[in-house]
Amino acid sequence: MSVAPSPVHVLDARPVRVGEHRGTRYRLHRAHPYTGDDALDDALSTFGAVVVPPVGDRSDAPAVSFLNGIAQPMARSTPAARALVSAGVGVVLMDTPFAGGRRPGDGPAAQDLIALGQSGAVLDRPFVRAVFDGVAGDLTAVLAFAEAEHGVGRGQRALLGVSFGCLLSSLAFARDGVGDRLLGAIGHPGLPGMARGLVETFAAFSGLPAPVVAAGLRLGAVADVAARKVGGEAAVGALRFARLLDRLGRGGDAVEGVDPLAFAGGVGPERAAHFLAGERDPVAPVAVVRAAAAAFATSSVEVVSGLGHGWYAGGRPAGAPSFEAALGAWAVRHLADWG
Repeated sequence: MSVAPSPVHVLDARPVRVGEHRGTRYRLHRAHPYTGDDALDDALSTFGAVVVPPVGDRSDAPAVSFLNGIAQPMARSTPAARALVSAGVGVVLMDTPFAGGRRPGDGPAAQDLIALGQSGAVLDRPFVRAVFDGVAGDLTAVLAFAEAEHGVGRGQRALLGVSFGCLLSSLAFARDGVGDRLLGAIGHPGLPGMARGLVETFAAFSGLPAPVVAAGLRLGAVADVAARKVGGEAAVGALRFARLLDRLGRGGDAVEGVDPLAFAGGVGPERAAHFLAGERDPVAPVAVVRAAAAAFATSSVEVVSGLGHGWYAGGRPAGAPSFEAALGAWAVRHLADWG
């Protein structure tokens, strides 16, 4: 169990509505040395959070924290949050690094990679460790804040993460003992496996031509010249990120201390881990999700027919609910015994 993290500082608070439910939106700050660049570290240490008490305002209501994937704002969690709040569970939404308001700027996501490069930040194991450790501490601190200010989470707490958010939540759960239940969607707790899945699909998700990505992985920084001609500094930043993923995908020292799967065996059977997998997910294939889930003493995997890494544009089967709605219904089922 790690040392308790420093508390969060409230920079701003205002009432909000999440669907038909009332909540409070906060702008929070918890200082953490992510890169060594003061301005960039301040941007990554400042984040949004939304706390929504459950219907009935139970004083002992359980709480669920939400972390989305890279570049996905908290608003994507609204349908799932509404379902949980209606079921009597308090919700704590939180910005993931490089998503929502937790970014160096407010332009396209590619600008974040440019900002990292311009700051001199090196995308290597210390950077990954800083991000994972920082968010694990944030989860602990924000859940404690939500309990103190709103009374949610005094009973049970669950951590829910989607894609990259699944990795971050899994580390806090397995390594640091945060939460009583883990819910992971279109992701799993194996850092090398998730990294390999992203590398294999990097051209599709980054928009870079596949030959440029392949050259960037094979030739290293030499390929940055060609990438710059194709897409400027954003393309160079994307290739640097791809090379980081490639190193993480090889495991070993690169993921020591931050691979959630390495700590899964120490999670007792009373702390269950449940996963929602997409039948067609190329980043977190069903077989890989099942293998990772098996590392926990108590676990389950539910597979959504036709689902990729979220619903791809135009890839949602006719009549199927949105991914976010399916996520909410699944989460409610796995927390029904907390009602």
